[in-house]
Amino acid sequence: MTHEHTLWLQSASASSDAAIWRVYQESAARHARAIVQPGVSVEFHGVSATYPGVDSLDGAIHLVGREMIRNAIRAENMGYGAFVNVTTTDAGRDEVLELTDLPAIFITEATVHLAAQMGGRFGFLTHNSGIRRKMEQITGRYGLGAMVVEGASLELTYHDFVKLYADPAAGRAAFQAEARKVIARGAKVLIPAGGPLNMFFVDHGLREVDGVPVLDILAVAIKAAEQAMGLRRAGVAMRGASYVPPERKAALRTLFLAP
Repeated sequence: MTHEHTLWLQSASASSDAAIWRVYQESAARHARAIVQPGVSVEFHGVSATYPGVDSLDGAIHLVGREMIRNAIRAENMGYGAFVNVTTTDAGRDEVLELTDLPAIFITEATVHLAAQMGGRFGFLTHNSGIRRKMEQITGRYGLGAMVVEGASLELTYHDFVKLYADPAAGRAAFQAEARKVIARGAKVLIPAGGPLNMFFVDHGLREVDGVPVLDILAVAIKAAEQAMGLRRAGVAMRGASYVPPERKAALRTLFLAP
């Protein structure tokens, strides 16, 4: 079976954590299949365990990053069309770009660059302040720190998303109130983070607040991946110059794939 027209979508959650993640996973899979272009398919892949603090703590991001790198190498070896990292910390980004050659898209990188093109200044809307600070820090690494306004958040954990879906009107209203604070600070575009919050907004039609667009980060990542696949078919290189000796690259790939 060929995978050349399939996007490998890599999450930082474990599919076994159904009590917390089922609503998000089912919503994301349904949405992805609805928006992908004809002839392209999607597959969601999880990780072995959902690491505590994976949305904001460097230790957890490091652990999940190893799995991201391993799975990107696997995706390339199996002939997938593109690897799409849909965890908003972009865990493993530098290593994936160093050790693979297939098109690789990272959800926050793709989204902040689009936001900058759309409206100049932008801000994050998140479920807690820890992930908000992490998103702003990551954006700085992409050279766009001057375009970020201070975002806003509620102090929720991932366990609280079940409650949001139980009373979506209240949750939507609470986030709209926070969004207005970001708009007042000058944001022309709003970016939700992480993935479960994005899908809550998609599922309940929160696409703009007072005329300011709320980006659908999953759609942005998928469409960026489709574009990358098309560019590759057109002969456009998907990497800058690499200074990694081929034998070292091969050795590192083998080590990441080892049990």
